[in-house]
Parts: sequence; structure tokens; C-alpha cells
Amino acid sequence: MTKITKHKLNGSNFLDWSKTIRIYLQSIKIDDHLNKDPPTDETHRNWMSDDARLFLQIQNSIRTEMISLINHCEFVKELMEYLKFLYSGKAFYRAEKNDRTLTSYFMDFKRAYEELNVLMPFSTDVKTQQARREQMTVMSFLAGLSLEFDSAKSQIFSDFEISSLHDVFIRVLRIESPISSHSTSALVSRNYSSR
Repeated sequence: MTKITKHKLNGSNFLDWSKTIRIYLQSIKIDDHLNKDPPTDETHRNWMSDDARLFLQIQNSIRTEMISLINHCEFVKELMEYLKFLYSGKAFYRAEKNDRTLTSYFMDFKRAYEELNVLMPFSTDVKTQQARREQMTVMSFLAGLSLEFDSAKSQIFSDFEISSLHDVFIRVLRIESPISSHSTSALVSRNYSSR
């Protein structure tokens, strides 16, 4: 599989690199993969094949040591949006929910958390480090929530033991919307267990 550019993404050249990717996709008339989701009609199979080929070409245009950061991405659109998130200077600022849905905020927060896991390797005492990291992540997630979630935060902080990020998200989601949280919880649980 070929690569799109010989100047591989290294983290500091994102703007130039992404411009080259966009121009390449425009030149072969499939730049819609940058902003459209897979179609659901009879063109789905061809679109998926094109997207997979482009994804591999883009992946081959990224430095090897950075590939683990993008393993969760499935489509070109998702890959490019995630790389933009990482390298536009926003990834390590404190995440805040603001006007996004709770699920959208959680997914953005989870991406930043996964990158921190790559950049901050565990010490020799793995169990202790894992517990501390999970607690730090839960605290950061809760701190980024707006005032409307204060009762959820109070309930979670009143527990003797801080649970996992996934469990805290489910608890906050249930408090935010008791009627619709069951279906969202099932979806998140399915995604979480597939990792």
C-alpha cells in the first residue's frame, strides 16, 4: 500500500501534512470521505472499500510510533477529526462539557485520557499506578462538568471509594436523564467491553 506523502506526520507538522492529505483526496475526487459518514444505500460497499484504502494510505503517511494513537479510528473522517483534535493544541487543556451532550463530552475526554496513557507509561507498581490514574481521570472528568451536574458530583464524591471512569460516566448519565440512560448505558457498555 502506498503512502500519500513522503513527509510523514510527526506531530509538529500537522497543518502542512493535513493540507497535503486534503489536496490528494480532492485530486482523486473522493474528498467527501473527510466530512461524510458511510452511506446506507447500495453504494455502501464501494464507499467502504474506498475508505479502507484511503485509511491505509493515510496510516502509511504517519510515523510508526504514532500509530497506536489512532488504533480506535475506523474511518477516514474519524481519523482526520481525531488527528486535528490531537494536534490543533486542544487535546491537553482541561476538557469541559460546555454545550455538548454528555456523551459527546465523555468521548472527547476518553480520547484525551487514552493518549495520556500512551504518553505516561506505568511504573513498576502497576496496580497502584492504575488505581491512581483512574482516580485522577475520574476527578478530571467530574471537574469538567458544568453546574447542572453538581448533585451527581456530590453523590459520587460522597462514596467511600471512587469507581472507574466508565462507572462514573454511567452514574452521571443516569442522573442527567433517567428515562433515556438505559439505552445509552447499554451502548456505552458494549463499546467499552469491545476494547
